[in-house]
Amino acid sequence: MNHLAHFKFAGPDSQMIIGSFLADFVKGRLRGQYGTDIELGMRLHRAIDAFTDTHPIVRQSRSRLDPEFRRYGGIITDIVFDHFLAVDWHLYDSRSLVDFCRSSLQHILDSDRPLPDQATARARAMHAHGSMVQYVDTAYIQASFDYLSKRLKRDNPLPRAAHQFDVHGASLKEDFQAFYPELKSFSSDFLTRHGRDGPTPQSQGRERQAG
Repeated sequence: MNHLAHFKFAGPDSQMIIGSFLADFVKGRLRGQYGTDIELGMRLHRAIDAFTDTHPIVRQSRSRLDPEFRRYGGIITDIVFDHFLAVDWHLYDSRSLVDFCRSSLQHILDSDRPLPDQATARARAMHAHGSMVQYVDTAYIQASFDYLSKRLKRDNPLPRAAHQFDVHGASLKEDFQAFYPELKSFSSDFLTRHGRDGPTPQSQGRERQAG
């Protein structure tokens, strides 16, 4: 899962959201340098990634891809699943997607703790360009694949990955719809074990109505 899903599952706590974001920039053992709440957000992010990477539904999604793309299946499904979440956001949260994304990134930019320069720069760029909101647009999915392709050191087929979305999109969406409730339950259980609240009451109500 990508930023949008991680922010969603971090719950309403601003420090958890900050930690969820920082997990992509802070590696190795956590030793309290960022504070308990932020580091719990990082641990949740890591737990979600591990749960996602080993889940049979996600593995099924990656196996649907044409052979040359399966090595990059994790990257592709992360982006495509966030697209599905963005497109049907109204089914999962009563807040608008624009408000949710703006608020989540503002928590990061307003952090009273020094954050890695790369993380701050990324958050500023995402906030300025409305990156997560643009996940509703398939053209932005193509742009994301192009961007990630350039970040990899070796030649890769990611610039052509959007075609996989065209070919396998319906099946991938079915996979996402089956996987999302399981990931939501996993994340909620994680937060409960650590004495934290899960999704906001507004979002829980909307999800119940959506079935």
